[in-house]
Amino acid sequence: MRLIELQKEDFAKCVNYFQTAKTEKNMFQGESKSLMKTAHSIAFTMTMLVQKISNVPEWTTPYLNQLRSDTIQILPSVVWGAKRTLHLYERASIEDFLRYVYFFDHKVEHILLQMHPKRFQSIDSMIDWIKEYPALKRYRKAVSENSNALYSRYAELSRTIHGTTIVDQQISEGLKDFSKPKVEPLKEKKIMKAVFGNIFFLLSLFHLEDFRQLQLDERTLVCQHLSKVQIQSLSGLHNS
Repeated sequence: MRLIELQKEDFAKCVNYFQTAKTEKNMFQGESKSLMKTAHSIAFTMTMLVQKISNVPEWTTPYLNQLRSDTIQILPSVVWGAKRTLHLYERASIEDFLRYVYFFDHKVEHILLQMHPKRFQSIDSMIDWIKEYPALKRYRKAVSENSNALYSRYAELSRTIHGTTIVDQQISEGLKDFSKPKVEPLKEKKIMKAVFGNIFFLLSLFHLEDFRQLQLDERTLVCQHLSKVQIQSLSGLHNS
């Protein structure tokens, strides 16, 4: 069975699960359902892509697994969580990806981090690292553009996470927001697609040989989350 069809069947099963869990009915209609579908397809694709990545150093495996886990958590965050919860998992996915790339060639730093948890790398330093990564030198323009976009989205998500969502309200009133569907599903979908478009592109580029080995339907899964420019870039690299 082609993976796109399998993805559709899996989404239908997820919708059925959420419906039986007494989720608000308007989550399964129009723009809200479209946001759910996007979140599910991202999680489905990330699960596949992580399984296809080879030669992963042992010390970086936890970061890759965490990326997959946090990506999966986005779907229930769309359905049941607050906006802050959704943005928290999206931002966490950015951090997971950047840490994976950074520690890929920094085993000693990874060991030191386990001994001294406060010695973590800043987002700025990890963004700079991937932009200057030697093996990606010939793709520097594309890497720089996507890394900068990812950094901008990270800052945008951080404003939600660190901002105040309950102002001059009783806590009992503020808690109602946690069970409400997203008030701007189209805006959330745009943010989500941008974040994971950058992640999927950079992860595929970082593991270009593995991307080249993907079957057609597997590449189709990845490309559904990329812009035309990103697809053209990877297609050119795939054929080079």
